[in-house]
Amino acid sequence: MAKVTNVVLKRWEFRGSVIAGVALLITITGFVFYPKHTYPSYLIGYLFWTGLTLGCLPLVMLHHLTAGRWGFILRPFFYGELATLPLMALLVLPIFFGLKYLYPWAGLPITDGAEILKERAVYLNAPAVIVRAVLSFALWLGLAWLLVWRGAPPRLRAFPVQSRLQLISGIGLVVFVVVTSFTVIDWLMATEPTWYSSIFPAIVLNGQVLCALALAFLLCLRRSEAKPIESEQLNRISNLLFAFVLIWTYLSVSQLIIIYAGNLPHEIVWYRHRTSGNWLWIALFLVTFQFILPFILLLFRGVKKSAKILTAITAMQLTVQAVAMFWYTAPAYRHTLRLDWTDPVAFVGIGAAWAIVFGRQVRRQPHLENGAP
Repeated sequence: MAKVTNVVLKRWEFRGSVIAGVALLITITGFVFYPKHTYPSYLIGYLFWTGLTLGCLPLVMLHHLTAGRWGFILRPFFYGELATLPLMALLVLPIFFGLKYLYPWAGLPITDGAEILKERAVYLNAPAVIVRAVLSFALWLGLAWLLVWRGAPPRLRAFPVQSRLQLISGIGLVVFVVVTSFTVIDWLMATEPTWYSSIFPAIVLNGQVLCALALAFLLCLRRSEAKPIESEQLNRISNLLFAFVLIWTYLSVSQLIIIYAGNLPHEIVWYRHRTSGNWLWIALFLVTFQFILPFILLLFRGVKKSAKILTAITAMQLTVQAVAMFWYTAPAYRHTLRLDWTDPVAFVGIGAAWAIVFGRQVRRQPHLENGAP
């Protein structure tokens, strides 16, 4: 890997070790003295960074199924993101201890929806949610082990290895989507006591994949400063990024149209909380920078071959996805748009720890040439 990438990753590791320690210590203090503010902030940060980790699993499986050249130059970064999965399994523990500060079914005060919560108590209860989370992490770790961490036997030829990975990826994609969708319901959708949407988990999953791809592409572009990537490679990866932008938009608009057409109180409450007052500005921000701007830019072939413009687009996607997760989560706890001091502390603390593990793993990866397996 080029020296510029190693320098950047080493800086992440050094600075992240200091920042992570301080920020997580402050967050732990917040759990004790300001739990009503700290636990929601921690959930927002945790969902974003966990999504960044999980988003690369479908991309790795997709690459094994297609064997496209686009995946080889991104693979070291996908593997680095997957290496943070054990860390995220450890960092989920504070959420288990703070369920009563996060979810109405666990004791968070609500104004309506008590009867609905009683009907859902068989599914939404602390033991069931914790067990499902443990099983989900077991599945994700198992897929990561089968696809990445498990070494191939030295006498096994390349074709049998590829066939095995394709089989695991084909089955794994289906299982991953189903299991992760239930996790999104437990961790994110359940923050609203009466609302549900069958499309929402798919929106969140697509955002996770888009975010993971954007980060890998961004670091790949930084590496290309020393050794430029072929223009066709840039075009292929840009088309993939463009596809996930379109999928996110299609799913989001579909959910809005279906809920608007139904016009049912228990369905529109989610949008009412996220479009009232200043929250509307966040919604307009997402429409502009998650769809309109990247859609227009990525239509042009010249843009998709420009490393500088693509660097800006991928960085923008990472920022937008972080804002989107805030918009998905925070209105369940705040009637008006505001940023608590615990928000950046928890977000940066988790992110710095994530960056340390990610940076160390990427620097251990083989130095893959552009487009070569």
